[in-house]
Amino acid sequence: MIRLGKHITQAGDQLYDVSIEKLHKALINPQGEVASLQRKLQAIRAMDPNQYRKMKTSLPYIVCAQFHPKARRKENFLFTERFLIDIDHLSDHELNIQDLRKKFAQDERVELMFSSPSGDGLKLLFKIDPKISDSSYYVLFYKAFCIHLEKKYLLGTALDHKTHDVSRCCFVSFDPEAYFNTNAKAINPADFVRKDSFLDLEQVQFQADQILKSQKEIQKVELSPEKSQPGQDLSDEILAFIKEKTGQRTRNKTPEKYFEQPEELEKIIAELQVFLDEVNSKIENIKPISYGRQIKVSSGNTWAEINVFFGKKGVSIVPTTKTGSHREFAKTITDYLKASFSTY
Repeated sequence: MIRLGKHITQAGDQLYDVSIEKLHKALINPQGEVASLQRKLQAIRAMDPNQYRKMKTSLPYIVCAQFHPKARRKENFLFTERFLIDIDHLSDHELNIQDLRKKFAQDERVELMFSSPSGDGLKLLFKIDPKISDSSYYVLFYKAFCIHLEKKYLLGTALDHKTHDVSRCCFVSFDPEAYFNTNAKAINPADFVRKDSFLDLEQVQFQADQILKSQKEIQKVELSPEKSQPGQDLSDEILAFIKEKTGQRTRNKTPEKYFEQPEELEKIIAELQVFLDEVNSKIENIKPISYGRQIKVSSGNTWAEINVFFGKKGVSIVPTTKTGSHREFAKTITDYLKASFSTY
């Protein structure tokens, strides 16, 4: 059994016992709450990483340790029979997630394996026997095992050595490929660091400090965001005004066409603006089209055009191919809005 929480930002959030089997079923359920939330989060991540980090806290989380009372605090720690390893930012470290899945599936000690909410990392769950009830010893064992795992699988700084606190939690995520080994071999902590050996403890701490130092140096290098592609889009009214002032001939405006507009569209557009606000985007322009609206959405200097329709099957959203519309932004905002309307 491990513990499950649902409101990580709430102080003293109540934890509930959950079996590994039940957790695994939740991870692979495409119709579950976690799957719906994650689809929305992944769309947000592509547009606004900062907003993604904030909204990720809406996901349920797990923690391995047992606490009394059942609130995730160090002073409430009783013991732990499992621990989680976090391997993240795989693409930055040129590690292939599918290759790692295959390797870890061959490790008889891995009880559960699933991808991180970002889709660019893996979480590994291991059993401990005997259980650990000393939080200080747990920290050193965790560091010693991380050193072992990093060397065995050449993980480098992708393996997070800092998640060694007994109260540390892990967000769950939808992963149809989540791996569950019902016959996982338990790990004896003494095989990695002996509690009564000062030399063992000192060596582990020294190696862990060296690794942490190298990780901090690497993390100083920040990835530059993808350059936006600002569009240049002038309205017909502005062009006509300029031509008139410079003596150029202007074409007479053709009568506006009539388009069928379902009543539900007004509410849909209002909801759409709320969803866009969550990712620092806004509506620049709206035009009626048959059974829908053509909408220009912007974020900073980047803009994209999408079509929003309402019909018998509900809301549908598709990106347009208008010249100047940022293709990647159009696809990302479309995916995000689809996920938002599906969970609204």
